[in-house]
Amino acid sequence: MIEPVMYFGIGFLVAALLGLLFVPLVHNRAVRLTMRRLEAATPLSIAEIRADKDQLRAEFAMSTRRLEMSVAQMKTKTTTQLAELGKKSDAINQLKKELGERKLSSKAEPEDRLEAQAEGRIGKTARGTAEAKAKGLDPKAARRLIEGASWRFDRKVQPEGWSPTQVGGLARR
Repeated sequence: MIEPVMYFGIGFLVAALLGLLFVPLVHNRAVRLTMRRLEAATPLSIAEIRADKDQLRAEFAMSTRRLEMSVAQMKTKTTTQLAELGKKSDAINQLKKELGERKLSSKAEPEDRLEAQAEGRIGKTARGTAEAKAKGLDPKAARRLIEGASWRFDRKVQPEGWSPTQVGGLARR
C-alpha cells in the first residue's frame, strides 16, 4: 500500500520540476508581448504626442458642435410649438368669447322681447283701466278684463323650456 503512494509522490515531484522548467519560458513571452503593446501605445516623439492631443481636441470640438446644433434644433422646435400653442389658445379664447356672447344674446332676446311686451301690457292695462273708468265700468269687471288679457299675454310670450313663473318674473321687472 505504500508503493502506490510513493509512485504518486514521485510523479508529482517530476511534474513540478518540469513545470519549473517551462515557467520562465512562458513568463518571458508574456513580458515581451506586454512591452510591445506598451511601446505601440506610447508615442515615440513629441510630434506624435502633439498629433494625439490635436486629434483629441478635434474629436471634442466635433462632439461639442453636434451638441450645440441639437440644442439649437430643440430651441427652434420649442419656439415653434409655443407659437402654435399661443395661436391655439387665442383661437380657444375667441371661441369661448363668441360662445358667451351667443349665450348672452340667446338669453337676452327672450328677456328683451318679454320686457317690451310687459311694457306694452302695462301700457294696455293703464289704457284699459282709463277706458273702463271712462265707460263707467265696475272696477271688478275691469280687473277681470285686464287679468284675462294678462293670462293670454303670458301664454303667447312664454319661450320654450321656460316656466310660467320665469316669464311672470321677467314681466314684473
